[in-house]
Amino acid sequence: MRNNLTGLGSKASAVQDTLRARLRRRVISKGSHFMRFPLITLFIVAISGCASTKSMDILVDKKFEGPKIIAMSGTRDPWIYEIEKRLREQGFEIKRMASENVSVEEVSSTKTEAYNEASARYVLHVDGYAPNTSMTRCFGGGYRFEYINAELIDVRNNETVMHYSNSGYSENCPPLSGTIFGDISGAVSQVWK
Repeated sequence: MRNNLTGLGSKASAVQDTLRARLRRRVISKGSHFMRFPLITLFIVAISGCASTKSMDILVDKKFEGPKIIAMSGTRDPWIYEIEKRLREQGFEIKRMASENVSVEEVSSTKTEAYNEASARYVLHVDGYAPNTSMTRCFGGGYRFEYINAELIDVRNNETVMHYSNSGYSENCPPLSGTIFGDISGAVSQVWK
């Protein structure tokens, strides 16, 4: 290209410089275009990894009256205390575990009945997994749950009253803090008047 334009003088060199500049801009813009695609893809993958898996169902129509006494059931992982603490703040009395007492009642002068009586009518069964090592805990002291399930069970009627399931970050996990513990205690509290 240079040899063909040599005889034309300064106009030819100006055109040549302009063509080179345009070619450079195209190469640079195509390169940045290709760089945008992986960045956009990475952003979409990161956002979709943060999608909520929360599911909460209140399975009774009528709210409960009476004392707010709940027995805890399930493994005693360190994060169970966080749920208990929030329930106590909302006025619940927490029994350490679901237990049964054998009660004997005299029905008549010749007949007595023995039956099992639960220490609490409602049991909150919590099952979940959150690694608890210094390398996997959040800086703020929270947890990253692989899964967590909570069910409030009415022992007298033998039925599930509330179900909650989720995965992800709990409270105190900046900048990705979730609301797992507050969600569970809030769902339990919604069942009472």
